[in-house]
Order: sequence, then structure tokens, then C-alpha cells
Amino acid sequence: MKPLHIALIVLAAIGLATVISLYGNTTQYVSFYEAAQLSEEHPYKEYHVVCQLDKSKPLEYNAQEDANKLVFYAIDSLGNASRVIYGKPKPQDMERSEKLVLIGKHRAGDFYATDILSKCPSKYEDAPVQVGQVQ
Repeated sequence: MKPLHIALIVLAAIGLATVISLYGNTTQYVSFYEAAQLSEEHPYKEYHVVCQLDKSKPLEYNAQEDANKLVFYAIDSLGNASRVIYGKPKPQDMERSEKLVLIGKHRAGDFYATDILSKCPSKYEDAPVQVGQVQ
């Protein structure tokens, strides 16, 4: 075999290994119900849940008692509600967020978020356009 053929085979093997390793680390966008089911099968895998803060229920956060514990309720895009426990300080302007993406695992009836991504509506609103008069 020529050295070129060996190099191409090694390069193809490295590419295939990279694709397989990246596929294993991908996360899925699911509902709270699906996260609960999938977490039983794959307890170490994290899932993304797109949801909104349930403003009808209280948000539990006391920075003096435990600054790294936030408990709140959220409703996913399919209408499923879940209690969410977040082990970091409360994100700024979380109550004003239009949508949240929770990254974490579902255990014992609660969703344990390791990260929260929020979309604040004020950041994405179009600026008012002023139309001048043509003379």
C-alpha cells in the first residue's frame, strides 16, 4: 500500500470517530414530559426544554439564605408544567423574559437545570422608524 492510501484511511477513520463522538454529545429539544421519560433511560444526558416562566406561581429565591438556589415553575411549549430547580444565582431580568431554554435533567418529578438561556423581548424589538415628509 502506498503511503498516500494509508494517510487517507487514517484521515477517514479520524473523521468518522469525530462524527460519532459529536453525535453522542448532542442534546435534544424536548418537553418536560419527554425529559422525564428520557431521563429514566439516560440519567446522565441533559436535555433542552423551551418554556415560559409560570408567573401565576411564586419564584423562590433568597440570596441571603442560599444564593445558589432558585426554584420556580415553568410551562413548556406543549403546555406541560414542571417545578424547576436551578443551582446557580438567579439570572438578571428573568421575570421579563419572553422565553427560556432550560438545559438539564429531570429527576424525581422536578427539572434540575444546569443552565438557563433567556430571551428578553426588549432586546429584540425593532426600533421605531421615523418617516420624514418629502417636499
